Amino acid sequence: MPVGHSLGTRQAPGKAPGKAPDKAPGNDHHVRGAAPVAQVRTSTGHAAAPGRRRDSRAATRVTVTLLMLVVLLAAVIAYGATRDRKDEASAPVPAPSAAPPSPAPPVAAPVTPAELEALAAARSRALAEGDENAFLAALDPATPGLVDEQRRLFRNLRPIPFDEAAYHVDATRPADMPDALIVDVSFDHRIANADTATVGEGYRWTVVRPAPGAQPRITSVTGTPYEGAGYRYARDYPAPWDRSELTVARRPHVVVLAEQGLADRAEGLADAAEAAAVADLATYKGPKGTSPGFVLVPVADRHSFYELYGGRADQHGDESGLTYALRTSATAGASPVIGHPQFGGARIVVDVNSGYFTSGDPERAAALLRHEMAHALITPLRTELAGQNQPVWIVEGFADWLALRDHRDHLDAELTEARAYVVTGRFGGALPTDADLYQADPVGNAASYELAHLAVLRIEQLGGTSAVYRFIAAVYADPSPSAVDQALKNATGFERADFETDWAQYVRTLFGVP
Repeated sequence: MPVGHSLGTRQAPGKAPGKAPDKAPGNDHHVRGAAPVAQVRTSTGHAAAPGRRRDSRAATRVTVTLLMLVVLLAAVIAYGATRDRKDEASAPVPAPSAAPPSPAPPVAAPVTPAELEALAAARSRALAEGDENAFLAALDPATPGLVDEQRRLFRNLRPIPFDEAAYHVDATRPADMPDALIVDVSFDHRIANADTATVGEGYRWTVVRPAPGAQPRITSVTGTPYEGAGYRYARDYPAPWDRSELTVARRPHVVVLAEQGLADRAEGLADAAEAAAVADLATYKGPKGTSPGFVLVPVADRHSFYELYGGRADQHGDESGLTYALRTSATAGASPVIGHPQFGGARIVVDVNSGYFTSGDPERAAALLRHEMAHALITPLRTELAGQNQPVWIVEGFADWLALRDHRDHLDAELTEARAYVVTGRFGGALPTDADLYQADPVGNAASYELAHLAVLRIEQLGGTSAVYRFIAAVYADPSPSAVDQALKNATGFERADFETDWAQYVRTLFGVP
């Protein structure tokens, strides 16, 4: 049988299986003449020396022992390595050490009221001194178009004869963006020989500090919004100098502010306007405190006509001229007081494409200019009460009365629509209401203007010229209905209802209608 099978020995050749081994127990050498003993290979693969069977077994046992130790040691090492790997896998992985926090970026300090006042004062000073670069210095150059718009504004303002022109901060509030302010600014100004007090135009600036330690910058310029009815903007924005390049033409009693497309007509309009101004100023014999001159703004399209000075929203679209009353500026120390005049001047806007200017009859344009100047002349006498304005029939009737006072030979031609209105039976005998004078029907609208003129003419017939001026001054000072009725009685001696009846009969008789 194989010997030391566990050591991988092989059976000796020539021996029958099952036979006893050829050496006695304990014999450690070969018998002479016996068959050669097969070599035994150890696990190391080296051949054992023949003829030393006993030693071979001992060596085998040693080898086995060593091999077992080697295997055991390998197992221990493998177990240790495996355990180390398990321990490494199960051990918590230490979090990477956090990077040191970056220092917070510096925060720009809020813009202070003192800085805003200084910003407004710097622009005022730059305008007065003619320093264009200083006027533009605080503008954000990254805002598209802002610098160019404000450069145009600076150049438009410089030729205008201001007695006063300065920016003042009205109010501030936070903007929607961080570190920005909404700043409402009044451009307080008074045009020489036209305004009787300082008036204000409202601008809204957006002001930011672009970086810590930097000077404040203006990133936007628009108009101050108005929440009231009738106007899109409260503070008479936009003025003509805000919209386009201007040509300024001056006469003793007139300043013409013509947009670029009308530059070649500015001088001719100034001449016509000066003649109309002289006529109105010479005719007027009423209370003092009226405007000494006029500012005329010609335009050539309807959008511009209605956009200027706050954008009237309640016009019907047929006007050829509009006169805007400008409120006095509270920031200039002229805070309005109920019962006292609240307007420091007026601006006259005319559409030079209307029939008054395109008919070829210069008298038609002159009549329109005198009419609008009559409005502007007495604007400084006007007081505004909450929810109450002067009745339109009085305002428009007086303007026509003054404009045609020295041109009565044209009166018959000026009453064409009123005559048709009465003759065709549309006249009901009542004084024109505000709605009548603002109606869209051109015949009804024109007739209402002419009937209002006839109402003032009747006041003059009943009380004299001075009665008309007293009546107008009283109504402009207090437009409340009771005050208007009292002023009418003082001028004519009639209660309102009685005056209305008398006037209606006068109108029918004038046009031959029983």
